[in-house]
Amino acid sequence: MTAEPTHPERALRVVLLCDDEPFEIPPAVERIIRALPGWAFTVVSLPGHASFKETKVNLRRYLGLYGPFGFAVRAFQMLALKATARLGLPAGRPHSLRQAASRSGAGFASLDRINSPAGRAFLENLAPDVIVSIACPQILRRKVLAIPRICALNLHSALLPDNRGMLPTFWSLAADPPRAGVTLHLMTPELDGGEILLQREIPVSREEVSLHDLIHQAKRKGADLVVEGLRIVAEGGFRTLPNPPDRGSRNGFPTRRDVIAFRRKGGRIW
Repeated sequence: MTAEPTHPERALRVVLLCDDEPFEIPPAVERIIRALPGWAFTVVSLPGHASFKETKVNLRRYLGLYGPFGFAVRAFQMLALKATARLGLPAGRPHSLRQAASRSGAGFASLDRINSPAGRAFLENLAPDVIVSIACPQILRRKVLAIPRICALNLHSALLPDNRGMLPTFWSLAADPPRAGVTLHLMTPELDGGEILLQREIPVSREEVSLHDLIHQAKRKGADLVVEGLRIVAEGGFRTLPNPPDRGSRNGFPTRRDVIAFRRKGGRIW
């Protein structure tokens, strides 16, 4: 696919739709915004994997991923980082999306449902050139995808079309052989659908890289991929590669059984 030249202003209006977790996404967001000075960014926080609004779902998922002891450690870390951000305590990197936006001079909003009439109205009022999903916990519907003037992009932490779906870093590391990377692609209503703008591979081995190591690498490399992609989009006339819906693989959040099999292969969560 080749997009027609848009001849936009060099600096674009960009909305970043993000999960509200306090670990990797806030510093990635700050990294993106600081790399593009003069651009108009708005960061939108949506309830996701670290949200108290999804307690039952998150409890089931993360108990299975970490086990009881690991879950308790991770929950303590999450609460400590959220408190650090809320209190505005000194930190080397931001631990909330609000903090990341404030530190980098971007706008900020917190929404419950991006596909609701109120969510769409908020986005329409911003008149974005581009929407970028960074671990957005809600699938964007057609009415939302039609709002940006140029396009909507998604950052996916795997090499599409492989490992569509949830926690793709886990499935990339669990594969034989492991094959990891990040993809920036145009968004469609289908999960992780849309043609590919950019991809970068991340060399990994289960002996040397834990799941958390890979998540950190993927978010950092993914932030740089978003910056590169936004610059390409701003120039207009960008080209994309196919992301065939009938190829690759699709996964849900790993179950406890999946985690046990991963560990038997030598995989590590921490």
